[in-house]
Amino acid sequence: MAYEAHITRAEFWVYDKDPVTFEEVAALDLPDGFEAVENGMFSDGGVSISLGKCVTYTKADGVKMFLTFTGGAPSFKMRSEEDAKPFAKLAEMLGAKVQGDEGEYYTENGCEP
Repeated sequence: MAYEAHITRAEFWVYDKDPVTFEEVAALDLPDGFEAVENGMFSDGGVSISLGKCVTYTKADGVKMFLTFTGGAPSFKMRSEEDAKPFAKLAEMLGAKVQGDEGEYYTENGCEP
């Protein structure tokens, strides 16, 4: 089951009044595995969904993860704490943090309450 996490500079992601933007991320020298995409598409073979501007991360096993910008703090779906680690590195570059739906933070070392 997937869990949603957010990149935010706010104390709690829901109240992020100045969220990280696609343009901010695209302007970075992105870490390995990340790519800023103007017209991202998710497809599982049967269904295709347009994501618009997004940032993709390709895991070592070839699975793609998507950071989407749909209003408010950008978010991505993760299946484990391990999935949050590369996004924690990206968030640090933006002066932000990765925060789960319930307020917990994820760093390159794992989850922190």
